[in-house]
Amino acid sequence: MVAGRILYGLGSGTITVVQETILGSWFKGKGLAITIAIQITTSRIASFLSMGTAIPVAEHFGFYGAAFWANFIVCALSFGINLVYMAAMRHIHREASPEMLARLRSKHKFNPRLVLFFFGIYWLIIVESFTVGAGWTSFLHINSELVKLRFGVNDTIAAWSASVSQIMPIFIVPFLGWFFDFFGLRTDMLIASTATFTASMLLLGFTKANPLIGLAIFSISLALGPLAEITAISLILPTSSLGTGLGIYKSAMNIGSTIVDIVVGVLQDRGSRIVEDSEHSYDYVMVFFVAWGALSTLVAGSVFLADRLKWNSLLRSNASRRKETYHIVKAKIGQPILYASAPNWRAYVTFWNYIPLATLAVLLAISWVLFGMKLA
Repeated sequence: MVAGRILYGLGSGTITVVQETILGSWFKGKGLAITIAIQITTSRIASFLSMGTAIPVAEHFGFYGAAFWANFIVCALSFGINLVYMAAMRHIHREASPEMLARLRSKHKFNPRLVLFFFGIYWLIIVESFTVGAGWTSFLHINSELVKLRFGVNDTIAAWSASVSQIMPIFIVPFLGWFFDFFGLRTDMLIASTATFTASMLLLGFTKANPLIGLAIFSISLALGPLAEITAISLILPTSSLGTGLGIYKSAMNIGSTIVDIVVGVLQDRGSRIVEDSEHSYDYVMVFFVAWGALSTLVAGSVFLADRLKWNSLLRSNASRRKETYHIVKAKIGQPILYASAPNWRAYVTFWNYIPLATLAVLLAISWVLFGMKLA
């Protein structure tokens, strides 16, 4: 089972980064938010259906593995679609002129030293990914059992109730892509995302309100945050380093999720183990999620301030105003390429340039150590 989860993590993490990088290559500015919104929406529709149907499928066939076979068929179809895309891209490359291919290669040529010159606001978004992103992922792992134990329902009702946590992105995200293009306000939506995450944890953990309310508010957070973060990264990084930037973003989220998952498991073990008192088995967990949500809100506020004070509110700008703002900060966005390609690039590197990467490496090591300790 552990080996299967590792393979699943390798595949799901990689395909998300690749998809978003491909979209970032084909679309820029106004169209990017809408196309990534469509990508996120289709992903959430699939997650909603899979969470809601896993138990009914298993009960219908009398075998828990039936749900895995259903997922296998979907993955096989996805693999086939990827082959079609690869064939189409090869055809386009054969038809393209040598000059166009050379221009595309130079545009996407990556210099590893670029990572050392990524901006502070980018690393703040990575911290936000580590905090609220890990909170989203970890809560989605336990929400079905939380509903079952805390609100005393059976497995089927718990599964369908938990699937509500995936439903709002289906309806909100497509309009959010349009909203970002016409109104901007990415940093505002990031703050709203962390605030709704915290509010949902308070409702689910410390009130007897219908769990569907808290789960719906959580799904609003899940709708607002990812698109704001991904499109913000695409605006502040050079195209040649977008794939790396999104890869670090996803890596930070996965590292945070690994650490938070283990912390949540330990806190749950310390909760009530009495069957009659099962509704309190997640008390410590929900206290942690509320505190984690408050921390992520502080980080989102820092992104807001950095954008306003250092980037002329680029991330808050709509499509029309962004052209003017982008012109003002264009030189700053191009600095990493100039520094990284300079013969004396080491002269531009200071101790602080290594801090984000070193911190990420330490957190990665901690996540593996904790994971190994839980397996031992």
